[in-house]
Amino acid sequence: MGKAARGGVGVLLLMVELTGCGVLASPVTAAQQECERSGGAWRDGTCDRAVRPGY
Repeated sequence: MGKAARGGVGVLLLMVELTGCGVLASPVTAAQQECERSGGAWRDGTCDRAVRPGY
């Protein structure tokens, strides 16, 4: 592979990582996001589904 092609691949990989497509979320981050999507509140590393924002 030529120098220019390697540079292009490097730039492409960097762009993918910056958009978040190339980076896998850590298990804690994924659990926190799922907790918040389901209406829970993330507190001290656990999901508290009894808490409802605004109440």
